[in-house]
Amino acid sequence: MDNYELKKDLESIQLDKADFLKIEKLIREEKNLESVAELILEGSYHSVDIFKKDSIDRFLDFIIAKVRTGSYYIPTLAFPTRRMSDQELEDKIIKLINVHLNPEVIFPILKYFARNIKDSDKNLYLAYLITSDDIISAIYETFLLFKKDIFSPDPEKRVLNVKRIQQFPPTVDTSASSPLDAVCRFKYILEFIAIKQKVEHIYTADKIKLST
Repeated sequence: MDNYELKKDLESIQLDKADFLKIEKLIREEKNLESVAELILEGSYHSVDIFKKDSIDRFLDFIIAKVRTGSYYIPTLAFPTRRMSDQELEDKIIKLINVHLNPEVIFPILKYFARNIKDSDKNLYLAYLITSDDIISAIYETFLLFKKDIFSPDPEKRVLNVKRIQQFPPTVDTSASSPLDAVCRFKYILEFIAIKQKVEHIYTADKIKLST
């Protein structure tokens, strides 16, 4: 894609409103991933309403949709998940997440993990694509934050940090923001990441135990 065509696409596509086909077309055809990342980030900065999905959120939704239709990947029976069927597309998305969209992608990833209270296995779809120490450290630190809140005696303070990460609308019941539920989801993610790559310099199995 030459510079003129790229500029034309960047001007005509708003990722926060685009359908998944347009997102996929842009990633596949544009060789310069930095330009793709700039477009995604530009869309994020245009988003004002915190309850409205910005372009990074839409990008993550696109990723989950692509993995959902991919091939089964089961490193152990405890972690049944999937991977994208198209390895070239998967490689590009891994670079986008861990290099070109980092660190801006960190909070949207944490928000996705914290919000996904009904189908935690889908968290592994995204977790497989995460390789950056920065992102993994943020997941681990959020796990520790939620773990600390489990035994808070004040019901409102107990769910406050989870709600801050989730950014659910005020009408959502606080039962969806249980720190115990959230910490279990994050523990599952951290255990899975530890299977696929070395993370001992960030955390160990002992450090993510919920009981002694």
